[in-house]
Amino acid sequence: MGKQKTGWRWVSMMLLFMLVGCGASVEPQPAATKPAATSVAPQVAATRPAATPTAAAIATLAAEKSKDHDEPSDYVWNASQVVQIALQGNTIAASGAGVKVNGAIATIVAPGTYSISGALNDGQIIVNTTGKGVVRLVLNGADIHSSTGSPIYVMSADKTVLVLADNTRNSVSDAKSYVLAANETEPNAAIFSKGDLTIFGNGSLSVAGNFNDGIASKDGLIITSGTITVNAVDDGIRGKDYLIVKGGNVTVTAQGDGLKADNAQDPTRGYISIADGVLKVTSGRDAIQAQSDVMIAKGKFVLTAGGGSNGRIDANTSAKGIKGVTTVTIGGGTFTIDSADDAVHS
Repeated sequence: MGKQKTGWRWVSMMLLFMLVGCGASVEPQPAATKPAATSVAPQVAATRPAATPTAAAIATLAAEKSKDHDEPSDYVWNASQVVQIALQGNTIAASGAGVKVNGAIATIVAPGTYSISGALNDGQIIVNTTGKGVVRLVLNGADIHSSTGSPIYVMSADKTVLVLADNTRNSVSDAKSYVLAANETEPNAAIFSKGDLTIFGNGSLSVAGNFNDGIASKDGLIITSGTITVNAVDDGIRGKDYLIVKGGNVTVTAQGDGLKADNAQDPTRGYISIADGVLKVTSGRDAIQAQSDVMIAKGKFVLTAGGGSNGRIDANTSAKGIKGVTTVTIGGGTFTIDSADDAVHS
């Protein structure tokens, strides 16, 4: 039976605060006092007074987590060594070593930088490399669709970097069902990586996850920059070990969780760290959800969870604005949160 959350769970704030430990959450004022355009300070139980974390405090907490995979060399490559992959409707043409083409499937078998352009009606870009080395996929005006699986599927790689070429528009979409081997449940996202994944660039990327998730990594996922729009029937953007957002403009519409890190086995993993950026998330469940910690330095956030304050959720559904199972630490930023459940919860 559905339940109507009493009162409203809407918060608009420009502030510094920290919420730590089970049960700490932002409790807004009753609906009758809700002003049209007024900043509302969150209420915290007397036994859990709000603190003001500094950048150093956030850095200390981050240092306790597992090291991320980001390195300066990830963002540098030799333009003369880029391999061109041309998507041509129902076929693919590629020049250079490191890529094998079979009809509408291009499989990258060696580290390097690959520029992908054109439209693919029904096919895949697969990364399957061994050993050390970065695979860079430069989306240079690419439109990739698959009716049978993940349009971009990283099966094996030391690290994969998805580059959004300057001033380009790129799109990735999948179908409502996948053709998977017996007893297999993966891949399950329009962009799916079994290894570490980084996304950056000054272009745009639109992802439609019609089967399950939009963008997912089974290890770590870093978004450095770019304009990224994700629509997904389940989770929007998921990094199992961690999800790090350093900047960019990210818009997520998801029937499940919006941004998610869900490694529950290792307490140093399963965290979300947001340094900056503009994030607009509309989700059926939690807008931002981490199995361990959520750490936010600054940014602009517009979060709607579970249909907002007027949404109806059942007793087993979590539809919070920001949820960290262990802690939620916020150093600054601008937040507008409209949630069926708690605005901020740990």
